[in-house]
Amino acid sequence: MDGKGRSLAAPRRFASDDGSPDMPIREAIDSFSLTTALRAGRVVVAVVAVADETTEVDGVTVDKSSEMSLVSMIAKDGRRGLLAFTGIDALRAWDPSARPVPVSGVDAARAAIDDDCEALVLDVAGPRMQVVPEADLVVLAGLDRWEHARNVATRILTERFGEEKVRVIKVGERLQVTPSDASIVSEDLASSVTARILALVPEGVEVLDG
Repeated sequence: MDGKGRSLAAPRRFASDDGSPDMPIREAIDSFSLTTALRAGRVVVAVVAVADETTEVDGVTVDKSSEMSLVSMIAKDGRRGLLAFTGIDALRAWDPSARPVPVSGVDAARAAIDDDCEALVLDVAGPRMQVVPEADLVVLAGLDRWEHARNVATRILTERFGEEKVRVIKVGERLQVTPSDASIVSEDLASSVTARILALVPEGVEVLDG
């Protein structure tokens, strides 16, 4: 679990929400019906207190201040997913102490993207866990798929090889990478990085010797 998610205020439209399950979302049978239900419906996100300043008193670490943040989880393969729930019952099954905040499915998708998550994980403790992949979140959030994929690829590669050593652009129906060392970048793209980028851009990534 990672409590360093962004904060998200509950819209006024949900001020009288009683936390009942959003059944179209909970009962979605495939990715299309799930995306459609999320676009029209609402989920409940888990908000927890996270210490942003601590001090030590008599050898014990004490929180001086904290903020309320959304919660994401990290899978064994390192991927991060923002937690959301179809109703308060599902949230309480996961953590009775978490504060429920109702938000639209679209806002939940945007929050996941803003927090660099690769998925939205629904009802992680049941009654039925569902995962909305990053590609579907981009559609829900109303973002440009190519621009988002380019930003993700640029960020990942510059973190590994240094700022301005790689350039990622869209050429035709694929992304093109012009690096300072094509062989090294190609090897890196053949690792776990490829899965995330290709999930966003199935057409592929072309690496040119810069």
